[in-house]
Amino acid sequence: MPNPALVPNRPEYYVQTGSMFENPYGVPHDEIVAQLLEMPAEVAAQVIFGKYVESSGLVFSGELIQMMFDREAVHYGGIWTPEFRITTDRWRDEEAIRFAKQLPHEIRRQRYATGVDFARKTDFTVLFTLDVSIRPARVVYYKRLNRVPWESIYREVGRTIQLFGESVLCDSTGMAGDVIMDALDSRWYCPVHDRTVMKESGVCRDRDHRALGGCDSDMYRSLSCVDGYEFSTSSKVNLMEHLRNTLSVGYQSGSDDPFGWLRCPPIVQLEEELAFYAWDDKGLETDTVMALALAVWQGLEDVPQAALIGSSYGS
Repeated sequence: MPNPALVPNRPEYYVQTGSMFENPYGVPHDEIVAQLLEMPAEVAAQVIFGKYVESSGLVFSGELIQMMFDREAVHYGGIWTPEFRITTDRWRDEEAIRFAKQLPHEIRRQRYATGVDFARKTDFTVLFTLDVSIRPARVVYYKRLNRVPWESIYREVGRTIQLFGESVLCDSTGMAGDVIMDALDSRWYCPVHDRTVMKESGVCRDRDHRALGGCDSDMYRSLSCVDGYEFSTSSKVNLMEHLRNTLSVGYQSGSDDPFGWLRCPPIVQLEEELAFYAWDDKGLETDTVMALALAVWQGLEDVPQAALIGSSYGS
């Protein structure tokens, strides 16, 4: 018998989580993607992403998720390979931005739609912008912020308005939402100095309240153009069902034909949130999927049919 004093005191078990995509020596990425296309969403969440989830409430099927992600950049001019993944907190379609800058500003709000999910406590602020002038629509801008001053967040909203126009929808839930909407209403964005301006101050000023010069209010973009969407149990269901309907437009069981009205670059954070999203989303990371859903609600109002994949209760 071994001497008990010499036997390490190990726990009876441990829990390890992680995505198959994170293992550089594991299954090739193209094979993982092939598995994702075949697996139900709850199986993919467990097998591919290494997490336990309660499967009865999952909202988005694997087919919807995988069709949305443009792995081969078919809708982005072939600018990446199938192995490409976005693991950073930002991405922008440079060609789309160059094109947007050439458009009159009043045209931009008709072509682009932005969704913003503002941070609460320790979570993230996320912005998504879609080009909704074509079908399927395309994600052209993504940014995810954490632990930055609110003035920096308002500046990000202003930058997006300057680039893509005034069609913006944000989370305006509760007292915090009221404060945010009031703050947006009281601010301009100055593209010359890349900063927010309090409307009561009239012009850009430094910390000593001296006018910076080189700009005037005719150049500014008002942040009061941002519309609010209050989250509640029923409004979240409406928002997510609309996103799911958008992803399922044209779906035909057993067909290999493309379907859905939205295409997106392979953003890992978004893929994981969609795979795990459930109707009971308490405790889940949802900032990215909520921002995307807000952009879709703002820009794709004419979805022609109900969802053809899954039920509204996840069964």
